[in-house]
Parts: sequence; structure tokens; C-alpha cells
Amino acid sequence: MDVIATFSDTSIFAVLDPTREAFMKKLEARRAEIESWPSRTFRYGATDRHQLDVYYPDLKKVSGNSVPVLFFEYGGGFVSGDRKIDPPYDLGYANVGVFFAQRGILTVIADYRLAPAVQFPDPVADIRDAIAWFIANTSAVASGKLPENVDLSNIFVMGHSAGANHIMSLYLSPSILPLDSPVRAATRGLIPQGGAFKFEFGGPPVLPPGLLEGYYGSQEAALANMPWTLLENAPETLVAGLPEVFVLASENEPEDIKSGVDQFVKKLETRRGRVVKYEIMKGHNHISPHWALLSGEGEDWAEAVAEWVKSTL
Repeated sequence: MDVIATFSDTSIFAVLDPTREAFMKKLEARRAEIESWPSRTFRYGATDRHQLDVYYPDLKKVSGNSVPVLFFEYGGGFVSGDRKIDPPYDLGYANVGVFFAQRGILTVIADYRLAPAVQFPDPVADIRDAIAWFIANTSAVASGKLPENVDLSNIFVMGHSAGANHIMSLYLSPSILPLDSPVRAATRGLIPQGGAFKFEFGGPPVLPPGLLEGYYGSQEAALANMPWTLLENAPETLVAGLPEVFVLASENEPEDIKSGVDQFVKKLETRRGRVVKYEIMKGHNHISPHWALLSGEGEDWAEAVAEWVKSTL
């Protein structure tokens, strides 16, 4: 993995643009393929941040009439991120949608509102609403693109970094996602990657100073609503009813993130009473896993996710 090996620094800001630039050079060779893949944009709410892109699956890779659905929620430190990135990085995330669609998985990439325009739990609620909209509008999503009898009821939710924080906050918060929610009932699996699950104040910050306080409202609110605390305080019925979970972290994550993921997994295993599937994305830094898709390098983690999704139906 030549490109990945070049950027093994664990500092997110040090590797962000160099990683994207290196992989964009490889993705350019597949620009026509990525841009021509069947997709549609839908609005699921009132603002421009309430839109989602659907990447339609290669039906030759689908067994039977049940097509798995993968929602992907990107990161961006709670304050940035777009499902359609501006040039020169404009193949980013589209490559994610096409990669999984080529493997027979309908893939949805949804925007959500960002801090400081909104605070917790609004972005988390946006992800809930995007999934709920999809469940209620599968006929419109499938129209003209998929067979009439297609089953789109098996949903998997994958999130990276802040996106992983959002999806775990969603499924661990009965006040945001009630136990009898159709969204919870339709979700077969959660795939958090490099998640910001546990925060500590007072040490060297992973994120810019004041960002977490701005997003959550205060340090106290951040500590009370971070996924680690939500998991610790979740009622037994919620924990027992969680979908299957496949946790991923990059080999070269910042230490605070990697430690938080390790602790979150141990806490989840303790509360569920069984081992949680947890794998390390070899050679990757915090930024590189999704930019690697369709580059020909560093795609093993995503092949494993695709196989897990199909095996968990």
C-alpha cells in the first residue's frame, strides 16, 4: 500500500490534505466510471443540508430480491463535511458509494447539519430522519432503477469519526430514537469507524479547543452525552436490542481516538456479554480508509464490511 505507507503520521491535520491529494491522483483514472454510476439525489428535510445521494447496486451481485442498504455518514470534526465535496477532491465519498454499489449494496450518503449552526442532538436527529425518510420512500427510491418487488428493508449504518459518534449516539439514545422506532427495527448492523466515543478535557486536544463545548453546549454536556456515557447509562432493554456491531479503527489513529475506541469496545462487550467484532484497518491513518476505495490500495477493510453486511442479512 504505497500511498498509505507514505502518510502514517497520526496527526489528523497533518495527513488530511496530503492523503486526499495522493488518492485523488489514483481516483482520477476512474473518474468516468465513478461519475457515470447510477445515482440519484433526494431531499429528506427542509434545508440544503437535508439531502442524500443514493448509489444503485449492481444487480448481478444481488442474491434474491433483498438488496442490503448501507447508510454512510462521513466525519469532519462536527463542523465540516459534505456528501459532495468541491474540487479538487470531488470524487471523495462518491467513490465510497460506487465501491459498495458495485458489490450489490445500495448505498446512501446523507448530509446532516453542522456546528456551530446547530448543536447536539440536531445532527444526530438528522441522521435518524434521513433513515426514516428512506424507509418511508423506498418505492420512490427504487422507481425506474430497481425491480418492483425489491426488498430494501435491511439497513446497515456506517459512520466515520464524527459520523461514528453520531450513529452510536443515535442508537444509544432512546430519547432521540425510541425503542419502538421503525428505524431501529429496520437496522441490522452498525459499523462505526475511528469514532470519537470518549472525550477527556485538560490534555492535548485532538480537536480545536472549544469545539466540543460549542457542539454539546458545555464540557459537562459533552461528558454526559458522549457515546461512552450513553452506553454506560443505556437501559438493559436498549443494549440487548442493539443491532450487530462491527467496529473499525485505523492502525495509525491519533492515540486519543484509538484509546477511546478500545475502551468503548470493551464497555460494549461487558454490557452485551459477548465479543464485539473489532478490526484494525491496516496501514491506514485516520483519513485514508474511505479515500482508498477504488484506488486499488487499502480496500481490504471495505471488502470485509461488504462481506459482513451480506452475511448479516
